[in-house]
Amino acid sequence: MAMNGIGAMLSLGLPTATGGVEQPGKGPENPADAAKSRAEAAAARQKATLDEVREKGLYAWAQEQKFEALKAKIEKEMKAAKGISDASLAAMTPEERAATLTSLEAEISKRIQEVMQDALSGEAQKAAKEGRSAQPMIIDIAV
Repeated sequence: MAMNGIGAMLSLGLPTATGGVEQPGKGPENPADAAKSRAEAAAARQKATLDEVREKGLYAWAQEQKFEALKAKIEKEMKAAKGISDASLAAMTPEERAATLTSLEAEISKRIQEVMQDALSGEAQKAAKEGRSAQPMIIDIAV
């Protein structure tokens, strides 16, 4: 069925005369509605984060965030070093992709353990240098 003028504009999501944008299958979305949607999404994300902090406690949540950031940083570095991208992963067969991801995950785990061990030994050496005994410590794995 051929569309003329306004019908074609509406089906393509082009600006309407009122300044809004008509999306196929949706009503017109004006800038105020878009801003309201973004604000609601941000409020939902913030509430989810606050609920998570309340559940885990601030310190545990912060350590988890640092750990995830460290893991992401190491994963990015390892992928770059091996020349692996999301596109190359997508192009692999399921078996190749699974093997590559398993290998990558094992190497990431090993690197994280090395980082944590370095932090522990560094703190122990610092304590020995200051003439105090090593005490239980909290490892800061900040990226």
